[in-house]
Amino acid sequence: MARQEIEGVVVVRVLIGADGRVKAVEQVSTTDPAFFEATKRQALRAWRFRPATRDGVAVESWRTMRVKFEMQA
Repeated sequence: MARQEIEGVVVVRVLIGADGRVKAVEQVSTTDPAFFEATKRQALRAWRFRPATRDGVAVESWRTMRVKFEMQA
């Protein structure tokens, strides 16, 4: 039996707080709504970043990110 591979791409805008944690996730585009929901859950729960700075002080900032999914069924 051949394995089926499922692929998808999600482009999201992520609001990174001054503490480096994700505060909000907005969908820009997706090949499947389920991939966006999975990305949103993971981003809010686990993603951490070095925050942007302004005059040496950490500040909130929006970043656009592309997430590729590859799963074998």
